[in-house]
Order: sequence, then structure tokens, then C-alpha cells
Amino acid sequence: MPPVRVVAVGPGEGSDVGAELWLGDERMADTVVYDGRLHLRIVPRADGRPWLIESAGLTLALERAAREVAGE
Repeated sequence: MPPVRVVAVGPGEGSDVGAELWLGDERMADTVVYDGRLHLRIVPRADGRPWLIESAGLTLALERAAREVAGE
């Protein structure tokens, strides 16, 4: 399984997305700040199948996304 990759996008024109999480060549989620806290918004897969994500890799990616959004 490929690692979860984090792409920092930052706030854009009306966008609330701070970072995108990619699994291989598919975007699987976005991070958004809601009510002062970082949240994960899951993007549906194009083929309709459920996501299968290795938990340790997801944890590392979420920690990196939080640092990117915080500007560290």
C-alpha cells in the first residue's frame, strides 16, 4: 500500500482546505479548520469502493498536515 502523502494547499479563494491527503494518485481527504480545530473531510473514491488506509501512516500524515496548517 502506498504511503499517505500530504500536500499543503493553504487557504485560497474562499477555500477552507489547509492540506490534501493523497493515497497513490487519488485524493482521499482534505483537512479543514472548523470551530478552531483541525478536521478531516473524507473525499469519496471515484470507483465507489471504501478507502483502506494503514492507520500508522494515516496518523503520521495527519500530524504532518496539522504542522503544515499551523505554518510550522
